[in-house]
Parts: sequence; structure tokens; C-alpha cells
Amino acid sequence: MRKLAVVLLLCLVGVGPVVLYAQAPQQQDEFVPIDELPPQDQLPAAPLLVAAYSFVALALFAYVVSVARRMATVQRELERLESDLKRSGRT
Repeated sequence: MRKLAVVLLLCLVGVGPVVLYAQAPQQQDEFVPIDELPPQDQLPAAPLLVAAYSFVALALFAYVVSVARRMATVQRELERLESDLKRSGRT
């Protein structure tokens, strides 16, 4: 029974890529302008470009805000330490 299961598994693994390759669309051999392609094959670049730039701009803004908040925390801590030093008379 195990041998039959192993043989069946090997056949499925060997046949799987062949079936997938047979169903794959054929590549074109020459250049075809985008306006001559069928609508389902056309991919407008503008929405993707806007999305990419928006993502980068938002990520950069979030990074700048994060750095500004951390710098404000460091500044407050530095001021606190300076005031502690002045109070203790160790300037």
C-alpha cells in the first residue's frame, strides 16, 4: 500500500508541472504596442505610480514625525538634567 502511495505521489508531482506548463499562456515573439493589446492585458501605469509615490511620501512623513518626537523627548530630558545640575550647584 505504501509503495502504491509513493508511486502515485511521484506521478502527481511529475505530472503537475507538465499540466501547469501546458495551461500557461504563450509568450509573444515580437513587440506589440500597448494600444493593440486586448484590454485585459493592458496595465495602466498611472495608478501604480501614484500609489508608489504616495506610499513613499507617507513613509517619509511618518519617519520625520517619529524623529521629531524623539528629538523633543531628548531635548526635554537635556533641559531637565541641566536644571538638576544648576540646582545642585555643579555647573
